[in-house]
Formats: sequence, structure tokens, C-alpha cells
Amino acid sequence: MHGRVKVRTTAEQEEIKKRERAAKVVQYKADIATVFQKRKDKIWDDELLLITKRMLLSNSDIYTLWNIRREVFQNNKWTDEEYKQLLENEMSLTENCLKDNPKSYSVWHQRCWVMEQMSEPDWKRELSLCAKCLNIDERNFHCWDYREFIVQKAGISNEEEFEFSTTKILNNFSNYSSWHYRSRILYKMFGTTLEEIPIIDEKYREELDLVMNATFTDPNDTSAWFYQRWLLDKCMTTCRLWRAIIKKDIAYVIIDNNILIEPVSLSLYINSEVVDVQWQLYPDEKFAKLQIARFVKPLENLDHAKEVFIKLQETTYKLSYSEIESAWIYKDNSSLHRQNSNDEQLNEQLKSYNQLSKMEPNNKWALLTGILLMKKIDLKKFYTDILNNLMLLSKIDSLRKNYYKDLRSKLLVEYNLLEIWKKENDMEIQIRIDLSGLDLTKLHNNHYFGLFEIVNLDANQLENSLHQLSTLQRCTRLSLSSNGITSLKNFPTLHNLEFFSLRNNKLTNSEEILNLIKRHKNLKNLDLTDNPVCEKLEPQILNVHLITNLSLES
Repeated sequence: MHGRVKVRTTAEQEEIKKRERAAKVVQYKADIATVFQKRKDKIWDDELLLITKRMLLSNSDIYTLWNIRREVFQNNKWTDEEYKQLLENEMSLTENCLKDNPKSYSVWHQRCWVMEQMSEPDWKRELSLCAKCLNIDERNFHCWDYREFIVQKAGISNEEEFEFSTTKILNNFSNYSSWHYRSRILYKMFGTTLEEIPIIDEKYREELDLVMNATFTDPNDTSAWFYQRWLLDKCMTTCRLWRAIIKKDIAYVIIDNNILIEPVSLSLYINSEVVDVQWQLYPDEKFAKLQIARFVKPLENLDHAKEVFIKLQETTYKLSYSEIESAWIYKDNSSLHRQNSNDEQLNEQLKSYNQLSKMEPNNKWALLTGILLMKKIDLKKFYTDILNNLMLLSKIDSLRKNYYKDLRSKLLVEYNLLEIWKKENDMEIQIRIDLSGLDLTKLHNNHYFGLFEIVNLDANQLENSLHQLSTLQRCTRLSLSSNGITSLKNFPTLHNLEFFSLRNNKLTNSEEILNLIKRHKNLKNLDLTDNPVCEKLEPQILNVHLITNLSLES
């Protein structure tokens, strides 16, 4: 038995680990107390750098310590040589930290900061580091972001980076970060202002072929499928006016854009003179697409105006006077005249993905991509096929059935809106919409509903989407019967609402009903038939008629 290493029991090992953890906690508390005291006393010395370095080598995600190290760099009086050496040491520290924690936001951010402080940064070295990191883990999106930062600083051409992304993708199609990086480069190089495609037609065709090759190579990998989604989704990058209606007492403006980066600049001009108005946003959010101005004093000169126009950002939109509406209006009908120059290619892809669905009946991605292709080619033509495929998707991928219900709602709303808009003449704005009995779960693109006055949403599933109705500010008649509504807590204030049907829901709270009535000063008729709350309410105490029938047509 002599000479053999004693094997400790599990209890002994656990006790040793416990003592080690306790010692580390004590050390950490002592170090952190020292660090914060020095920071408070503004003592930016070498000891502070040493302690924070030791702590970060143990846990590099403590971003406060990196902040303190930057404060030391900036607040101490270093010579040029000392400062240069400190920056080099910091590069070594971040590199050591990345070896243990290659996906630390804090470390990559610190490395960017250090590079920007250097008088002669070695960009080639950093590109080499990125290459090494991506060879180890090509999905490290932190490194991809850092590479983009280095490329911009070093003046590397987009063409070189495009080739780099191509090499990475061809080496491994299963690399979402490469695909994402590629999309950003492509948009820089070949971006287009067209709404239907994100990049110019020639490159768009090439990318469709590349990504289809990738999806057929490995149908179960999600990376290429997500890139396919980017290619097929609408890509509206400019902020544009979609609808506007200007009357003497009120103005409605609806803005169209998928992503608003910053609040828009919006002005109303009559006869070349700007009108002093305060725009209210609906919903009450920073980037709301519906904006309404209620004029304190009516615009008496509107009837005799020679021209009315709206300036949105730097673009001016001229309005036309509509005798039908008795108002100045603007309409953008570009969505009604969709044209894809590559419909033939999209149809070929659709056939290919339909074949893939037959070969791989449980592959949700092929089925979903087929739906997106049909929507892009012709929503009306493939309407029934799309709905059938969505139903099939809900069965194949039951864990995400609610997502497919929401997607179905989005497509149903879009289809019905397009049908309504096609029936309008150039000087008319439709005021009625009937979306009853469609089992909608969401009211997608709700800014498009800002000009409807009569809205029928009966027999849907909008219980959890009442907040999306905030854009119905022009609505006077609204029906939400049979929607499984249990609470009106999230129902917005609709200033013009006069007739409101909530028949056959599950409302029980009389206080919510009273609050609803108080908030809606113009409300004349409220239908609560077949709701449990009816038993608690006394009609004579309400300033509104409780009725048993509400007709949106009356």
C-alpha cells in the first residue's frame, strides 16, 4: 500500500471545494471593496489595474471592472510610452480573457475601445485574430461584429469581405453568422430602394440559387433557411407617406415603413405656409406610424386652398382635393401594382420546395418557405394553398402553432386589405372593413386601419390583442362580438367611437365597463348582451344605452 496516492472520499472532496469557494468569496469581497473605495477616492494607480486584472481573469463578464479600467487609463497622467504600453497590455489581457470566454460582450467592447485609443493600431493583426477565432468557432457572432468594426477602420473593401463570407459559407452552409454577415455586405454593395427585394435583381437571383443549394444540401439546418427569409421578406428602407386625409378640424397621416430608426419629421403646408400643429402618435410610441392632429381652430382657408402638401423627412407629397371625401387626400397605391421581374425564378423555386416537402414531409422549413414564395408571387392566386399549408404546418410543428396562427392572421388581414384597396377609386378612401369570422389572433399592420370608420371584427380570437386597436381613432362603429374577451383593461381610448358591440364575450367586471364609458365621451350605444357582467349593471345609472342588438350597417 506504500507509495499509492490516497484517493479522497466524495465528502472530503466536497469539503475542500467548499473551503476553496469560501476563500474565493472572501477574496472577491475584499478586492471589490478596495476597487470601489479607490474609485470613490479617485486613486487611479497601478494597484487598481492589478486588482481588476486579477478579477477579470477569473470572470471577464464583470463589465463594471472594464469601465473602471478605462477610467484609470483616462484619468491618470501617463507618459506617451507608458500609455502605449498600457494599451498593449490591455490587448494581451483581453486576448487571454477571450480564450476562456470567447463570447463575452464586455471583452470585445473593451478590445474595440483599446484599438481606437492606439495611435498606430495594427489592423492586420486584428484581422488575423478574427480569422483564428472564426476557425475555432465560425458561429461566434461577437467575432463577426468585431471583424466588421476592424474592416471599416482598416479600409478593407466590401468585395474582399464578400469573398470572405462566400468562402466561409461554402466551407459550411450551417453557419448563420456567415449568412447574416453576408446580408449586411450585400446590402452595402447592391442595396436597392425597391420594396420587394433587398438587393439589385442580378445579385438577388444569384443569392436565391445559392441559398436553395444550401437548403437542399441540409434541409434540417436552419441557417440558410433564415437567410432565405431575408431574401423573400419585403425590404422597405425608406420612410414614405402611405395615406393622408386633411379636414378643417382634423388631419390623419399614416406612414409606411418596416423599421423606423428615429422619430420622423412631419409638417403640413397650406398654400406654401406651414401649419402650426401638434401631432399625436398612435399607438403612443416613439415610432408610431399613425399621427393625428386635432386643430384647436378650424382651418377656414382649407376650402379655398390652391395647394396642400405634407413634408415627411425630406420628401414632399402633394395632396389632391376629393369631392367624395370633402377633404384633401393622399394615397400611395404602389402595393396594388406589385411586379417581380424574377417571377419565373420564384415559380421554379416554389416547384423545387414543393418537391422537397414531398420528399421530407416533416420538414417545416420547406413548407414555410413555400408559403413565403406563394405570397411573394401572387397572394390572391395562392390564397387557398397558403391557408392549407399553414394548417399543415400547425400539425407538423405543433409547438409553434400559435406562431402559425399569428402568421395566418397577418396574411388574412393583408389579403382583405388588398381586396378593399383595389375597389377604391383614386379619390376615395374606404371607410368600412369586415374581418368577421376569420379566427384572427392578431391585428397585424394595424396602422393601415387608421382611416376606417366602421370595423367588424366579430368571431375572432382577439382577446389578447385589444391594445392593437389603438389606431382605430377614426372608428365610430366597432364590433368585437364573440372574441372570448374576459377583460377590457387593455382596450384603448377611441375618441370617435359611438356604437360598440361586445356581445357574447366573457366580461364580468362592471368597473371596467364604467371606465370604458367614462373614457368614451361620444359613446351612444353599447351592446353587452350575453356577457356575465349584464347581471351586475343597472342601465338607468349609465350615460349610454345598453342594447341587445347593434348593427354596424344601421
